[in-house]
Amino acid sequence: MKPRIIGYDIAKSLAMLFVVILHYSFYTRYYSSGVAGTLLTTLCVACVPLFFAVNGALLLPRPLDIRKHLNKTVTIVAVLAVWKTIVALFCVFVDRTHPAPIGTLIKNFLRFQLGGGFGDYPVGYFWFMNALLAVYLIYPLVKLMFDDPGRIALRAALGVIFVLTVGKDTLVVLLDMLGAATNHELASILGSLDEFYIFGSYGYVLLYFTVGGLVARAMMPEGLKGGVAGIRWPLRAINRPIAALLIVLCYAISFGIQRFQHATKGTNLTIDYGYWLLPTFAATILALMLCLTVRTQIPPIRVPAETVGRNTFGIYMLHMMAIVLFAKAQAHPALAAVFEAHLNSGAITTVLNLVCVLILFACCLGVSVVLRHIPGVRTLFTV
Repeated sequence: MKPRIIGYDIAKSLAMLFVVILHYSFYTRYYSSGVAGTLLTTLCVACVPLFFAVNGALLLPRPLDIRKHLNKTVTIVAVLAVWKTIVALFCVFVDRTHPAPIGTLIKNFLRFQLGGGFGDYPVGYFWFMNALLAVYLIYPLVKLMFDDPGRIALRAALGVIFVLTVGKDTLVVLLDMLGAATNHELASILGSLDEFYIFGSYGYVLLYFTVGGLVARAMMPEGLKGGVAGIRWPLRAINRPIAALLIVLCYAISFGIQRFQHATKGTNLTIDYGYWLLPTFAATILALMLCLTVRTQIPPIRVPAETVGRNTFGIYMLHMMAIVLFAKAQAHPALAAVFEAHLNSGAITTVLNLVCVLILFACCLGVSVVLRHIPGVRTLFTV
C-alpha cells in the first residue's frame, strides 16, 4: 500500500469543513449574516477550488490507464444515481417543505438524475459531482496535454481558461467597483466574452484541476513515487511564511470584495464570482502547496486528517441531509431559545453556529466511517 501524503488529507479536510460551513450558513435558521458570520463564510470561498486542485494533484501525475479510468467514471455515475435516489426520497418523505404532484415529482426526479435540481429542494450541492464528472469525461485529453514534454498545448489551454475565468471575472469585479465610483454600469462590457469560451461555467474547475496537477508535479518531481520524502517547496522568491501571509492578504481582499458587493448589491455571506476571482485562485494554490509540505506523523494530527480525508465523499453526500434535519430541530422551543438569546451578538451567534457545524461534521464523519465498512454499502462511500 502506498503511504498516504498527509498534506492531501489536510487539504481535503479543510475543503470539506468549509463546504459544510457554507451550506450550513445558507440553510439553518439562526446564522448571522452580519460581519462576524461573513468573516467565516468568506474564508470558505476556497472550498470547491481546493477540492478540484487536490483531485488534479492526485490524478494527473499518475500514468493513465484508460480502462481503469472508464471503470471509475462509470462507477461514479452509478453511485451518484443511487445517492440522488436516496436524497430524493429524503426530500419527499422527510423534508417535505416543497410538496408537488406525483407527475411533477417524477419529472423532477428524472431531471435530477440527469444533472438538474430536484424541484425547489436544496440539492444544488450535487453540481460539484456534475462538474467532477465533466472533468473526468475530458480527462484523457487533459492528461495528453499534461504529459507532453513541450507543454505548449497545456500552456495555451491554461492561458485561455485563465483569461476567460479568473482574469475576466476579476476584471468584472474591478469594473463593478469603478462603476460604483463613477455612477456608470461598466461590467456588462465584458459580458459577451462568454461567446468565445467553450468550457462554459465549469472552465474554472478545469483550471484548478490542471494547476493542482502542476503543483503536484513541481513539488514531487518523481510523481507519486516520490512519497513524503520527495516533496519539495518549488518557489524561490516566496518562502512558506510569506506564502502564509499572502493567503491572509488574499482573504482580506476577498472580504473587502464581499463587503463592496454587500453594500452595492445586497450580497450576503458569499461572494459573487467568488470561485473565479484572482485572490481565491492565489490563496487556493498557495494553501495546497503549504498543506503538501506538512510531514508530521504525530497521531493526534495524522489520524484525524487521514480519517476525514478517507471519508470526504461520504461527508459530502450526508451533510445536507444533516443540515436539513438540524434546521427542523431548531424549530423546537428549547433549541430555538438557545439561538434567540444571542441574536443581538453576531460574534456569539457565529461561534455557536460553528460549534453546531463541528458537531454535524463529526456526525456525518461517524456515519461514513461506520457505513463504509459494511459490505454492499461500502461502494457508496469509497468512490
